[in-house]
Amino acid sequence: MAKSFNTVIIGGGCLGCACAFSISRKLGRQPNKVAVIEKQVLGAGLSSRHSAIVRSANASVMAARMAKNAVQEWKALSTLWGVDIPFEQPGAIWIANSHKTNGTSQWQQLKNSMQNEGITFQMIARKEVTDLCNDAIRVDPDEIYFHEPDVLQLDSSEILNGLQNAAKVNQVEIMEHCQVFDFERDNQGNIIALLTNQGKIVCENVVNAMGGWSPDLFAAIGIQIPVALEPVFAANFLVSSQEIPGALPIIADFVNRAYFRRWRGSILHMHQPRSRSGNAIARCFSKAMMNPDGANVIYDASSFSVNHQQLEHYLKKLEQRFPKLGKAVYAGGYQSFFDITPDLKFILGKDNAVANLFHCLGAGQALKYAPVFGELIAEMVTKGTTRYPDIDISEFSLARFYDKPISEFWETSTDNRDSL
Repeated sequence: MAKSFNTVIIGGGCLGCACAFSISRKLGRQPNKVAVIEKQVLGAGLSSRHSAIVRSANASVMAARMAKNAVQEWKALSTLWGVDIPFEQPGAIWIANSHKTNGTSQWQQLKNSMQNEGITFQMIARKEVTDLCNDAIRVDPDEIYFHEPDVLQLDSSEILNGLQNAAKVNQVEIMEHCQVFDFERDNQGNIIALLTNQGKIVCENVVNAMGGWSPDLFAAIGIQIPVALEPVFAANFLVSSQEIPGALPIIADFVNRAYFRRWRGSILHMHQPRSRSGNAIARCFSKAMMNPDGANVIYDASSFSVNHQQLEHYLKKLEQRFPKLGKAVYAGGYQSFFDITPDLKFILGKDNAVANLFHCLGAGQALKYAPVFGELIAEMVTKGTTRYPDIDISEFSLARFYDKPISEFWETSTDNRDSL
């Protein structure tokens, strides 16, 4: 006999789980109401390799507004998910070139728009940077600095543990090692069942939280979802607290194109931000079309290492920003991915063609928005509206890509705030 649910979420990452928990709570946390279908195990995809930085600053005012809500919701997560996940609040220092006139203007505009949203994001002097970082980083007259004190730092292992516990608390059925092959639809085009390797699953609503796996599955029913994968290298180094203090703020270094953070006592973790270059985005989409394995490349064993050339590249960045650091001790690295769209914005909301299908795709920024996205989708599924009166998600609709050359979006993604 086929299993039946009110809502089925495809994808067991942080966004899929967030949607499941919020939907279940709004439906009364009853058994057999909500299921998460995951082709591997819960959080096995990019959620297990997330940098887990939760910040608000964003070039999109609406995205920043959602992120501001998310920061507060991460702090009081038990009200939404029924569990708490530990976090730290180190804040962040943003570093940019001051000699690029256009770039400086964009950062000033960002500062003004964030302050208008009530987000603390202020320009600070080099002396303040030195004090906040305990004299651990190099400062330069050709650079400008911004401070965002409300930035949170979580731990990916704690997040995965929290997702598992929240699934039990919210009576969400987790169907792991379950792969969707096709859909059954009614005469109106609505999805009435999912065909999987574990049999038919009947449902009233479907949430797509598959990230990079979305294009292949939904193309079969005529829904084109432009998502590709951009590789990102992450590396860990063992450092002394005398060289780099444990209380170091997160360093978002756009001069050297690197994020730095102190992590788990003795580790300095670093990774590169997304590229906003139109050429780089185009290359990612070209590779996606030529990749027969699709997003399964995430699980390839070769992804769990950093090559010598990349490591040397990162060591130079370390030397540039941390002058007191001696010989850095490499402590392991891996290749992760950003799941990107042509304009680097999310895909969020109700599908325009299939009435009972909803999309929740994070475009490389999934985790930090998870509580807010979960609530937004849950309200749309259960009430057809949202509980955030000041948030308009229309700019993130999948419909923005309809009948429009992808190259138009690449041309808009060329400013220097790489990961905003």
